[in-house]
Amino acid sequence: MTNSIGQYLRSKLRSKNISNKVAGASIGLSESAFEKILTQHDIYTSRLVKLSELVQENLLEYYNNVEPIRSLISKEKNEHKAVLRSLTDKIELQKQVIDNKEELLITQRKYISELETSTKKQSSGCK
Repeated sequence: MTNSIGQYLRSKLRSKNISNKVAGASIGLSESAFEKILTQHDIYTSRLVKLSELVQENLLEYYNNVEPIRSLISKEKNEHKAVLRSLTDKIELQKQVIDNKEELLITQRKYISELETSTKKQSSGCK
């Protein structure tokens, strides 16, 4: 990634028209101390969380494109997709089982109805 977290944060603050003074105050720093943070390549997570509240955006997403986080997220997504495919397959199989059982029930009802009809005919024929 070409931009540091400080540069990323600076661009987010500017896009929301938030001054360094306001941003610094939100994390308990003076404007000049906050300006130093914007030159760093590391920022405490607790500060990023508070600044995320200020800009109403998840600033931790910056790290989604930084290794090894990017690879870990990709791996997790692939694992979730595999689990989802497996569950989808299981649901489809269960739907097929239900459909087969419904067909069986319909066939059994028809057979029972035919037996009842034939029993009634035999009973009325015996009288």
